[in-house]
Amino acid sequence: MNYQWYPGHMTKAKRQMQEDIKLIDIVVEITDARIPLSSRNPDIDEIGKNKFRLVILNKSDLADESLTKQWIEFFKEKGYSALSIDSRRGNVIKPIQTAIMDACAEKI
Repeated sequence: MNYQWYPGHMTKAKRQMQEDIKLIDIVVEITDARIPLSSRNPDIDEIGKNKFRLVILNKSDLADESLTKQWIEFFKEKGYSALSIDSRRGNVIKPIQTAIMDACAEKI
């Protein structure tokens, strides 16, 4: 018996991203701050390989603060911009907007 673990809607979404990536200047990836690598889709690395990357570690209030800082440094060493947020708080949009505007300053 053959099992397909990759659902059809994920295949469709991946295909759409591959088609539209040429129109994109920045890839914003939201991960769980408690499990940053496990909550990522590994296909994003290949699809967005030549694009500016912003990794947002959400649920930072539930994660260990020192480990979150280490993860931010890990992503920065890979050449990505990274920041941690708690999306339940009301003031998270401004740091995200600032990071995006900084990343796209040359294009704006």
